[in-house]
Amino acid sequence: MHLTGFIKNVRYEAHLTEPLREYSLDGFDINEASSYGVLTHSTTQIGFSKWVSPKRTRSYPFERIYNTFNCSKSITVIPVIKDEGQDGDLDKIQFSTISWMNLLNVYIVLGYYETAEKNASASQKHRQKLTKQRFNAEVINNQIRDIFAYKQSALHWNKHLFETQFANTFRKALEGYQAISQKVGVTIHNQEALYTYLTNISADFEQFKALSLKGSQSASNRELHTHHALELLSDGEKATFALENYLGGVYYLTADEVFYENKALIIQESKNSTRGFLPSLSDIRDGLFKLILFSNIDELRLNDAPTPFQTRLKCTAQQLRGTLNLPCSNAEIQAFVSIPEHKGLSKKIELLQKLNAEAQGNGLQISIGENHA
Repeated sequence: MHLTGFIKNVRYEAHLTEPLREYSLDGFDINEASSYGVLTHSTTQIGFSKWVSPKRTRSYPFERIYNTFNCSKSITVIPVIKDEGQDGDLDKIQFSTISWMNLLNVYIVLGYYETAEKNASASQKHRQKLTKQRFNAEVINNQIRDIFAYKQSALHWNKHLFETQFANTFRKALEGYQAISQKVGVTIHNQEALYTYLTNISADFEQFKALSLKGSQSASNRELHTHHALELLSDGEKATFALENYLGGVYYLTADEVFYENKALIIQESKNSTRGFLPSLSDIRDGLFKLILFSNIDELRLNDAPTPFQTRLKCTAQQLRGTLNLPCSNAEIQAFVSIPEHKGLSKKIELLQKLNAEAQGNGLQISIGENHA
């Protein structure tokens, strides 16, 4: 199923965020910082998060941004390339990631890795793999200083950043991996295709959009046919979305499931736990973050016809009995926790109450129940 949609503005309040550790921009080193936090410069604060890889499905980058979403201004540090060595993964940033950040008003900081070590662990030492990769911190700090002083939206910043700095950062990333390979003796991926990619995009930002969107759409289509063992997708089918904003940007993404219920299309992200009563907090935050954009779609169309819709997070676990549908009353939450088979779920009542507030305040549905496996 393929759908199109339009988003004017994004309004959302996150309730499951964690307290953010504070750092001063003076002497700040992104390599030593936690995955997310708050940066202070003069009298101004900015929430920050960092990605380990430019690929969105690795290391929960959306959970990290979710934790800074209530900050008045948020930045996220993304490596333009991540080469884990010839026997590891090779990923590069896609334009769909930029569009996602544009819509969510998150300022992007482009980074590249300049040092790494050979993976010498017992299971990996015979393979050509890198580990402990570290950013060039000075390049990142220079961008952060500029963002502190920047008065326009993240959309304007991100567009200007990629038009003026992406090609040079990408080139430095490639050169950095060549130096790392020579220094630590690890063979990296052949860079010929990456240099061709760089040549194609250097002269024209629109070419970068076209090339990376093509890859993003292909990945989205592959995801359309992929079911993960822990998702237990029993309600419907996967779907691809092409969403636009008022400036005409387009990005492609997938939802775990879409299906009709009471004449409305349900857009659902599913998270499952094989142990315990709830999926991990990281999984829940990741699912909620993905639903932020879905819940802010102004118009959704299927085969060019407008269709009513609702967004839902489905959380399943083998130990649960029955279903709790949020938003609901506190009495209903207490009754669900009090089910005899739910002994121990009372420890999660504060989390359930926060999830209830998240659903109520943002127009979401959250379904918590057994997975029928």
